Amino acid sequence: MNDEYDEEEYIAAFEENAGVFSEALPAVVREFQKSAVEVSHYNDIPAAISFFTILGQITKDFIRIPNGRSIEDSRIHFCQIQTSGTGKSTLYNFVGPIARKTFEKINEHQKHPSLVVPTDKGLKGKVMSRKFDIFSVTDYTDSVLVGGYSEQKEMEIDEDTFDEKWTGNMVAKRNAGLLEGSGLAHWDEFEYSGIFHVSQHQQKAIVYLNTLMNTLAGETWVIDKALSSYQIGNDDNKIMECFCERSVLAMTYPPSNLNEVMAHKGVLQRMLLYVWDVPKFIQHKMRLEQIDKAGTIEEVTQPIDKYADALFSLYKLVLDKYNSEGGNPLQTVSFAANFNQVLRLEYENMNNYLWNTRAEVADIASNFTTRLMKILIKMSVLCSVASAPSIKNKDERFIVTGHNVRQAATIVRQCYMTLVDWLERSLRVKRHSVAENSLENFFISVYKTMEKDEEGYLNKTLYIKEIKEKSKKSQAQIYRHFETIKHKFEETWYGRSKYIRMVKGEEQ
Repeated sequence: MNDEYDEEEYIAAFEENAGVFSEALPAVVREFQKSAVEVSHYNDIPAAISFFTILGQITKDFIRIPNGRSIEDSRIHFCQIQTSGTGKSTLYNFVGPIARKTFEKINEHQKHPSLVVPTDKGLKGKVMSRKFDIFSVTDYTDSVLVGGYSEQKEMEIDEDTFDEKWTGNMVAKRNAGLLEGSGLAHWDEFEYSGIFHVSQHQQKAIVYLNTLMNTLAGETWVIDKALSSYQIGNDDNKIMECFCERSVLAMTYPPSNLNEVMAHKGVLQRMLLYVWDVPKFIQHKMRLEQIDKAGTIEEVTQPIDKYADALFSLYKLVLDKYNSEGGNPLQTVSFAANFNQVLRLEYENMNNYLWNTRAEVADIASNFTTRLMKILIKMSVLCSVASAPSIKNKDERFIVTGHNVRQAATIVRQCYMTLVDWLERSLRVKRHSVAENSLENFFISVYKTMEKDEEGYLNKTLYIKEIKEKSKKSQAQIYRHFETIKHKFEETWYGRSKYIRMVKGEEQ
């Protein structure tokens, strides 16, 4: 798809747009962005969003954003969908250490409010201290993500010897999952999260991801897991609660079924997506810039300290404002008279852009519009926060203005335009030729005729062999085409053999 561009026009428009985009942002974000693109070339927009992802996370307990009958927190969940080898991991190598250093400063400050468990289950009212860190997701099992309970001996102090001794009773020990806590949940390979390709172990991870992205105002963000094997105290219905207040920061290359996931799964609609199928001539320029820096050493400590200090300073400003308002997060920020007017204008601009697309593109993109408006409001609040140090009069800080909306809109608009652009081009180019579509139907018909086990699985090797014999095509052709439709199948291992079954609804 990325050969459709005129190289000179594309680069000129890209550089002009990047300049306008950067100039609109608060000063601290511009500086952060400038440093980031020195190592992750052309990634201006993801760099700025990454800054706001950190800022939204560290202020989440001080800010609540009213929206009619609903209330939102300040977190931004960001997913960068971009061609492999174009700087996603390099950008995180810049962003990650800054986030980690910022979190260390907050933890050492020891002024952050504790979490009072909000749910009506066994832990209701318990006070839990908040610790900020980064959890990089590589394991998707329940016990790792959510946690559980284990048995341990109940101990007491002997009154005579002052030694610990076992009471003879067994008690439950709560083992928190790695999702629990504050900070970032980072996916470097989001394609393996279970959203794009379903597996047995990853189905629940999607539910957990949806849950943790619910607003922190209320109880719907708490992840519950029933522990059917829990036996302590004869309570067979013990519920493990995971208190995940993290922000999602995810990266992936554009998977083959991206359009389908966008249309039919709600997870991506809850995130701010930046979708960029990087043209080959831009990739070439990125590689040349990497070559130019080969063999040189660049100082990396200074930017980490500089931006961690800047983020921590913003954190303390918001904390002070929160405390001055009696610890009421609904009072930390206020909204100027022109806020709603400019917000409405930006919505109309977004809607007008959508009306100029084809019907099938508009149908998919419109699913994101409501969520994007919520994200635009959050980003406007965070732009107001990021601008606070430059406002001398303290009484004029933390007022979200129409100018902040326009600042935020430069980011959200870029994401919306890249999403529509991706959909336009990907739907214009047929994923399969007529022959490939015919072969896909053949794959399905052969699958239906083969014998499966009680759970609907069949041996993948035998399946491919059957396809090869009946289609009279080479094994290379069969495997190549299976790669284009493998998202229609769930895979699992039985011993040393791989088994597959078709995802429910794909046999039509």
